[in-house]
Amino acid sequence: MLEVFRLAWFDVKQELKPPVWIALQWVTFSVQIFIYAALITYLVNTSVITNYQQFYAVGFVVILTFDVASHTGRQFVEHAHEGRLPYLLSLPISRLKLFLSIAIQGGLELSLMLMVPFIVVLLLIGNLTAISIGGALATLFTLGFGVAGLMLGLSFIAFKSSDLYSAIVTGLSAIVVRFSTVLYPLTVLASSQQPAYASAATFSPLTYGADLTRLFLGFNPSLLLNPTVAVTVLIALAVATLGLGTILLQHLVEGVKSG
Repeated sequence: MLEVFRLAWFDVKQELKPPVWIALQWVTFSVQIFIYAALITYLVNTSVITNYQQFYAVGFVVILTFDVASHTGRQFVEHAHEGRLPYLLSLPISRLKLFLSIAIQGGLELSLMLMVPFIVVLLLIGNLTAISIGGALATLFTLGFGVAGLMLGLSFIAFKSSDLYSAIVTGLSAIVVRFSTVLYPLTVLASSQQPAYASAATFSPLTYGADLTRLFLGFNPSLLLNPTVAVTVLIALAVATLGLGTILLQHLVEGVKSG
């Protein structure tokens, strides 16, 4: 496994020369939480959410998790267009190890990205235990691996048409973020004048990741999904998408051309 970690770290180091994109995400997070969320808290029904700034902060961490995981999948396409993919396929490692290196790279990037935002969220909420923090982190990483696997699976569309891939990823990103409980509790969506939004939110993986993370961090369980269902969905998503990506990498990549 040493060569797997070396390959993953080699790619991560390239992303950190310099780590401008991570710093910009941290700045964006700070603005969103300490300006936008702090102001909009006064407009939110406090009888449902006692502290919307905390609710929004957890949701934005989930959005960051989704963005980093999506970036991991898109990198595979970029490697194909840059001509780096044939080099990776020529290395004396199995396709499975190559896929593992991509997944580990995504995990390392996610760790770096969430380091500061997650600490800020913990400080905002306070009074947390090691179990709650560990559970929240496990949820975020399971969600991240699931989304990364999904994007890796979709990346094979780019071998036929990169424009189609970009359109699908952009549209999918907008849908799964906005039709989820990242920004609004499911109970509020269900009781609103547009209950269809609540039905749509149950199909977004971010709904299960956000609600389970909030449960571990001490939010009102009555606002959240059944944790057993959330755990089942997240694990199934990660196993299914990563498994699909492994199969596609082993059988479909070699010999195709990126469009």
